[in-house]
Parts: sequence; structure tokens; C-alpha cells
Amino acid sequence: MISYTFSIITGAFAFVSVMFMLRYKSEKQNTTKLLKEKAELELKVLKSQLNPHFLFNTLNNIYSLSIINSGKTSESVSRLSEILDYVLYKGQNKTVNISDEISIIDDYIELEKLRYDERLKIFKRQKLNSENKIPPLLYLSLVENSFKHGAGKSVGDIEINIEIETDENQSVFRIKNTYSETLKSERESLGLNNIEEQLKIFYENQFEFNVSEIGNWYEVEIITPATE
Repeated sequence: MISYTFSIITGAFAFVSVMFMLRYKSEKQNTTKLLKEKAELELKVLKSQLNPHFLFNTLNNIYSLSIINSGKTSESVSRLSEILDYVLYKGQNKTVNISDEISIIDDYIELEKLRYDERLKIFKRQKLNSENKIPPLLYLSLVENSFKHGAGKSVGDIEINIEIETDENQSVFRIKNTYSETLKSERESLGLNNIEEQLKIFYENQFEFNVSEIGNWYEVEIITPATE
């Protein structure tokens, strides 16, 4: 009887253990799936906060040119068309090639040059040793911020410096702009909190996000691990 009872208890214990492990694995998978879906939803929300803001400023630029019947209006519309195509299509992907992001940044800069003329000085240096990927609109949002909060609030000459470097280990993006003394470094108003939240969702804690002010220069640096 003892031997028989022991066999039943042992079998029951083994059965319960297997069921517990299977249930634990299932719940863990469901939790992971829910967290992933939550992160993707949050990322979409963050992007939706950036895109209308960016488009509104760009349309304002074109509107200003159209008022004075500038011959540059048609060129502005063409540039905007390229940007819209990127935002509406590639902007919905999880990642994009950095070279694609740089290309649309060039379109955006040319669009802004039509507005600021000789007041604007742009210096861009890029060294792409690896075709890494990043979340779409990440770099473009920082460029747009530099124009809005730096160039847009300055009455004199404006200077914006952009550096982009990639290798097989990481991607580095730096942008700095001159700004008026009246502009305070409020991260919320500059949209930097939004960008940092995107980085946290996409890279968790595997990134560097540095903001500094030296003299009348405002600089933002993002270092992210290389992804393919």
C-alpha cells in the first residue's frame, strides 16, 4: 500500500510540476507579447506627436513664400512632397537605414534654406562606415528642433552643425545650433523628452542621450548601438 501510494503521489507531483511549468511559460510569453505591443503602441503615439508638429512648421514656411509670390514656392512644394512620402511610408516602419534618414534631412535643410537665405549657415559632416538602422524620424526630429528653437527664434545669423558617424558597433549623431539668450533650455518645450522616451522604448537602457549648453551653443548627442 505504501509503495502504491508513493507511486501515485510521485506521478501526481510530476504531473502538477509539468502543468505548472507549461502554464508559467505560457503566461511569460503572454506577458512578453503584451509588453511588446504596449511599447509599439507607445512608440506610435510618440511619433504621432512629432509628425503633425513637423508638418505644421514646414507648411508655414511654404505659406510665407507663397505670400510674397516667391519663385521658390514650387521648389518648396517638391521638397515637401519628398518629406511627406518619407513620413507617411518609411516613417511607419520600425527602423530605416541611416542613409535614408540623412537623405530626407538634406531635403529638409534645403527647404529651410529657402526661408533663411544667407542668414543660415549649415555645416554637415558624415562618415558612414556601416549602414546601421535607427527608428524613423529620430534624427530628423532633432534637426527640426534646431531650426524651430534655434533659427526660428534668432534675428541674426544662424549656424547649425551636424555630425553623423557609424561603424559596426554604434551610430553617433550630434547636432548643435546657436541660439538667442532669451531661449531657455526647457527639455519639455524642445520636444527632447519625447525623443528620449522613443530611445528608451526602442533601445531600453542601451543608448546615450546627452544635452549640453556652452556659450550660445545648444548641443544634443545620441549614441545608439548598431542594428541591422
